Amino acid sequence: MTTSQHDVTRLDALTLPAAPPVVRTSAPAAPRRRLPAIVLLVVGLALVVGPILGGVFSKVASGQQMIDNFAPYMALDSLDRYDSDLKTLRTGAAAIDTVYAEHPIAPATYPGVETYRTEARAIDTRATTLLTRIRASQPDYRRVSDIGGFDRVPFLLVVSGLALAYAGGALLNSRRRRAGGVVVLAVVAGAALIAYPLLGNLPAGTRAGERLQHALAPVMTTATVRAEQDDFVVLVTAVGELDTNFHAVPRTPQARAAIDALVQAWPGVSSDLAGLVGAINDNLHDYGQLSALDRSTHPLGFSGLVSLPWFLVGTGALSVAAALAAPTRTRRKAPQ
Repeated sequence: MTTSQHDVTRLDALTLPAAPPVVRTSAPAAPRRRLPAIVLLVVGLALVVGPILGGVFSKVASGQQMIDNFAPYMALDSLDRYDSDLKTLRTGAAAIDTVYAEHPIAPATYPGVETYRTEARAIDTRATTLLTRIRASQPDYRRVSDIGGFDRVPFLLVVSGLALAYAGGALLNSRRRRAGGVVVLAVVAGAALIAYPLLGNLPAGTRAGERLQHALAPVMTTATVRAEQDDFVVLVTAVGELDTNFHAVPRTPQARAAIDALVQAWPGVSSDLAGLVGAINDNLHDYGQLSALDRSTHPLGFSGLVSLPWFLVGTGALSVAAALAAPTRTRRKAPQ
């Protein structure tokens, strides 16, 4: 071997242990929060079952029907016409008293007129009380009628309840790995419960409804209907005699004019009175249902009507919060 050649040192082969195989793993998914899903399920079932068992459908529908039926009688021009009718009756009754004072007449001669003379003050008092209450309640009636779709509230409760119950059940199902869709469904249902009363001005309307049903309570009774019907019979009989036999009784021109005005106005007056009393009688059941809806929460210390919109808002907010808290967190890939 020559000196120009370099010595080469041979290294022994290095033996390394076999590397373990690289396996891509995913971090375990965080467990789905069960409590929010249970809340959604329970709230949803309550919204479905509650209105059905509590008869909310019939109560709300009856309240809406009463409001609709009273529309012609709560118009301002109708109320003004009722006032004019009462004025005509008062003037006619005063004229009859004048005739009796000027010409003594035996009570049995004109029994219908005599009965009206005896009861005219009480008839006027009852009619005035009735119309005063109706006129005083007109602003609240108008606020209630402006709600619009009050009878749709039970349907909103049930439909939202079905959506929330489905979402809660789906989130509790561990085999469902994609919760996004049902979460959106629950959020939409909850948002609808919040938006409906606020956009429809339901709080102001239900407060007015609570005042309205209290204001009408003394007159929305069978006793009121019977008393007004009895008064109507007295008036019909009296006007019939005034238009026939009573013409023979001498009277002053002023008294004659007032009595003739009563007789001539009677068809319109009777139509107004009969229509109003008929509306009260036809809606006694509906009024009772609306009143029952308001009293349903009295054992808890608050009005059912006033609390209704806030129940919707509170239930909706709870549902949205539970829906947003329920989904499983996204899986994370572990480093390779």
